[in-house]
Amino acid sequence: MPTAQYGITLAAAGISIQKSVPRSGSAALGWEETLPVAQAVTDWVKTDANTAACNLAGGHGQTDGKFDVYWSGGMRYGVDGTISTNALSLDGGAGDDFPASATTGVVVCKQVSINTAIDGDNVSIIGISLEYASQSSTSKGHVDMQDSGPATIEEIDLTANAPVVYDITGGASNVFTGNPIATTKASHNDTANTATLKICGVADATP
Repeated sequence: MPTAQYGITLAAAGISIQKSVPRSGSAALGWEETLPVAQAVTDWVKTDANTAACNLAGGHGQTDGKFDVYWSGGMRYGVDGTISTNALSLDGGAGDDFPASATTGVVVCKQVSINTAIDGDNVSIIGISLEYASQSSTSKGHVDMQDSGPATIEEIDLTANAPVVYDITGGASNVFTGNPIATTKASHNDTANTATLKICGVADATP
């Protein structure tokens, strides 16, 4: 029977807490994917809450598809992006309203699609981690876990090197219930470094 080990270590004021708990199930869950560097944009123009245009740097290598858009204080995900040479048109998606025209520091990242077959109703424990070589990174990331519709089952904001763990057997709320998760769409906002997205855990389909 697959088993996950969930460990917690905390030390402060001369007191330390160290705990490792096993979580067992009938199926192991595990995916590890590289997320390519994000792209800084210029000449940001907002048309409305979910429509905008901007320019990518020459040689960007990007193609049409779904993009996540990051800026100071907000992000919008699952946005349709259409590219004409270096011009990027953005429309739709969900999340925060686009920032005002002339906003600087806007970053876009084309979503990476990961086939993640997860029946959320059966999850015992699951962890998601956005990892960088530099432990001092402050980059942000996002995952949108979707059914085959595709409709969002759960979307999660991530911070560099700060795993998010849902110990459902241990009492955490199960935010993954409903239709099975078929695909996870992932991105991040680091324009200099790739990131590694890790998802692991166990699920128990036994009654």
